[in-house]
Amino acid sequence: MKKIFTICALALVGASAQAQMKDVTVSLQPTASYNWFDKNTAIEDGVMYGGRVGFGFGEAIELRGVYEKSADLKNTVDGFNVFSNDFVSNFKSRSVDVERIGGEFKANIPTRGTFVPYLTLGAGVQKLKVDIAAANAPANEQKSEQIYLGLGLGTQIKLGNRLFLNLEAKNTIFNMNPASVLYQDGQDQSDIENWLNDNDNSRMYNWSVLAGLQLYLGGQTPEEMTALERAYRNKYSGGLGGFKLIVEPVGAYLNFDNDTNLADSYFLGGKVGFDLNNYIGIRGYYYQATKNEQVSFDFDDMAMYGGDFIAKLNVSRGLTPYINVGGGYLNVNQNSYRGKDGLTAATSGYFAKGGLGLNVPLGTNFEVFGDASLMFMSGRNANDLNNIISPDELKQHTMYSVGVRFQLGKKSDNTDELLQNRIDDRVNDRTSAYQDRIDELEAELSEAYKNNDTKKAVEIIEEKKDLDRQKEQESSIENKEAKIIKAKKVDTESRVEMTPKELEDLIEKVIQGVDEESRKPQTIDDRMDRLESLLLEINTGTYKQNLSPDRQENASQKILDKLNELDKKIDRNTNRLDNLNYAPKAQNDDKTVIISSGQVAPIAPQMALPAETRVTADDNGDTVVRSNNTNQGTATGWVVNEGLSLFTGVAIADRVSMTLGIRGNYAFTNSPFKFMPDFYIAPGKDTGFGINANVVIPFKVDAGVILEPYAGLGLGYNDVVGESTFAPNLVLGTTFNVLGGKLFADYTAHNFVDIHRISIGYKLKF
Repeated sequence: MKKIFTICALALVGASAQAQMKDVTVSLQPTASYNWFDKNTAIEDGVMYGGRVGFGFGEAIELRGVYEKSADLKNTVDGFNVFSNDFVSNFKSRSVDVERIGGEFKANIPTRGTFVPYLTLGAGVQKLKVDIAAANAPANEQKSEQIYLGLGLGTQIKLGNRLFLNLEAKNTIFNMNPASVLYQDGQDQSDIENWLNDNDNSRMYNWSVLAGLQLYLGGQTPEEMTALERAYRNKYSGGLGGFKLIVEPVGAYLNFDNDTNLADSYFLGGKVGFDLNNYIGIRGYYYQATKNEQVSFDFDDMAMYGGDFIAKLNVSRGLTPYINVGGGYLNVNQNSYRGKDGLTAATSGYFAKGGLGLNVPLGTNFEVFGDASLMFMSGRNANDLNNIISPDELKQHTMYSVGVRFQLGKKSDNTDELLQNRIDDRVNDRTSAYQDRIDELEAELSEAYKNNDTKKAVEIIEEKKDLDRQKEQESSIENKEAKIIKAKKVDTESRVEMTPKELEDLIEKVIQGVDEESRKPQTIDDRMDRLESLLLEINTGTYKQNLSPDRQENASQKILDKLNELDKKIDRNTNRLDNLNYAPKAQNDDKTVIISSGQVAPIAPQMALPAETRVTADDNGDTVVRSNNTNQGTATGWVVNEGLSLFTGVAIADRVSMTLGIRGNYAFTNSPFKFMPDFYIAPGKDTGFGINANVVIPFKVDAGVILEPYAGLGLGYNDVVGESTFAPNLVLGTTFNVLGGKLFADYTAHNFVDIHRISIGYKLKF
């Protein structure tokens, strides 16, 4: 039993992992099962049909209602070997109707693929109906009811995105009186009475195998959701994503069953827990009753505590209904508590509860809520609860509660940033092909300049300009429409009319202007762009019709000569830079910074200041290397203060005591280790304290809730909870992926075994 509950808990913790469907879904499932009834039930093995209807909350957790009904089952005395031959020969087998109505919790074990293992845990009411009339007498149906508990293990086989085949093995446990099935009017019952006297075990185990087709309606499969869609869902689901810490002050009113000695009361208390995702959460609670059925701080001697599972039927975009299922313990002081009519002797007991509620969000981290629940308690003692047979034994109470909810968690991803990244990725993918072709054209164009091939250069420039335009349009989606309009406008501009002499003068001025601009803070590429544009206009543009072929060729040649000159400068500069890069360097070599003429070298923080070499372009576009040896030093590294932490927790040795403390956080620029000194006090009758110096190494994990585990050793003096020691420490802990990664929890073993300290804290920015 403990193993089953442990596996269920692990599946619950993995609720944010992957299974089959996201969001809230509705599931429908017809089922058929073959049942091997416990021999002591006196019911033949056989088939039951039914169905399940429920909700899925994310990928891992489902709540559903269950209905099953038998098909042609009969009672039997075969296999008992305790009844007389006369009893067996006179026994007439009768039909037995078995009907089960209940609820079920299903936890899908997180996987991705064709097979999805799962666990089920459920409970409900089983109804038996058998005809006990004597032979040839009118029908006389005898009915009985039992409370059952069901445990199952199965797997889902994926048939489609929303259709699964479920195969499951299940054990249904219940208590019953076998006489309710074997008794018949007009028959000697002495054999049954003797058998019941010898067999006091009324616990029944009903094993079965089940198959069903499960269909999911609504929600999305994980493959259908992009990172952007998940971010928008979190943004409009309260603004927080993933794991959230929850604190809820609560007031409640409990209307007790009239058959108990418990007086209706108001309760004050609270809940603490966490939400695993946008749909499911876990809460622990404690409530204390107030006296005289009034809201006050005059508390009565009755309290209740336990836990709840919360399942929201929608994300927090407005009014959000939810289901709560849980249980706990009602603790009544039998000596001092006075119930109805001032009487004592009210009893404590365990209870199960379930109900519906409504959340009203008032902000990103703040909600109000109210719910109504039914509570069921047994009058049996705690050590006798497993012998409950009928639901008639349970007392039904009604509980109403209201409260406020504070949520602390990691903010959802920035949708604007994700959208921009997605656009950038698409633009980069589409423009990478343009850039590759442009690089090829640059090499071909350089070859055309060297060969004085005007026709080839013009063709390459035309293609290059066209690719540049397309690349520009792809990299600026927001201005795409404006660029299109601008392009249309250029097409409709009037043509330029110039005489051949005016055009030749213009060419000379452009070339002369390019030479003059070499003394200005302008790159060689800028100058070459101007010349290439002019070459293109002369051979294909509006200037072409004003020139004779000879003049066109001469003008083109002048421009090609200048382009070839600038291209050679680029080659020389590239060779000089290559020589610098391939030169042998010592371990503590000088730093080289490359800047263009007219630019300022960037300033970056450095651990050391070696000699700095600068490579710049001179007035003619040539590369010049200058060295500055005024600042030299040795790389030594330094300590980085990461802020202070406040923490609280418990220290455990001979006694247990609360602790309050402060911790420093220091990192080293050239080491993965961190130094964490701390000081704490343990307030109480014998106030204790401790001072420790620990060194830890963190491990970057960032998986779900766990952000960065760490482990380390240290030394300290600790005088607390009856122990005093100056000894080594062992530290194990982690930071959590909530509150910006500033929340942490750790365990420290002082002297390894003498004192055990558990702490939880928050790192401040100073």
